[in-house]
Amino acid sequence: MNEEIVPKLLDKVIKEISELPGYGEKSAQRLAVNLLEIPRGEAIDIIKTLLNMLDKIHPCPECGLYTENEICNVCSDEERDRSTICVVEESFDAFAIERTGKFSGLYHVLGGRLSPLEGITAEDLNIQKLMERVDKNNIKEVILATNPTVEGEATATYIYNLLKNKPVVVSRIAYGLPFGAVLENADDFTLSKAIECKVKI
Repeated sequence: MNEEIVPKLLDKVIKEISELPGYGEKSAQRLAVNLLEIPRGEAIDIIKTLLNMLDKIHPCPECGLYTENEICNVCSDEERDRSTICVVEESFDAFAIERTGKFSGLYHVLGGRLSPLEGITAEDLNIQKLMERVDKNNIKEVILATNPTVEGEATATYIYNLLKNKPVVVSRIAYGLPFGAVLENADDFTLSKAIECKVKI
């Protein structure tokens, strides 16, 4: 695309979208153009919904799951197994696990994974809160369900080293998932088997 003939406002929108994680210039361009090509009313409805989301969705102060409520539905559910915490990188990883119906404990969202190349350190993740929950809430098992990638493995190992001297069982989800996969993209059966076949570290 000849940048000299691209409207400046459109170019600005594409550049700002492309700065979001997971978006390149081409995908940002497709999103911007799609908004221009659908009926104006539909585009405005999408934008209003996005604004509403920004106003109402926030991380749960207990576990970090995205929620519209003061405390998320998992943390506020007294019937959940409150002795087990499943640690995930992002909220959508927990949502994917929840769809399997195989896990009835609590979650803890790290908000990412260790990645020295991207400058993401332990201090950037929600790890300290996890340690506080383990110490204060009589947690008996922590399941490490970070993604099966190099960074996910490094994150799981880091957390395991923090927990290994505490009176808690530390498990890792089994490798029913291919190495390099992302949890939220896995099919429900594969993810279900991974939860069922978790292994003690």
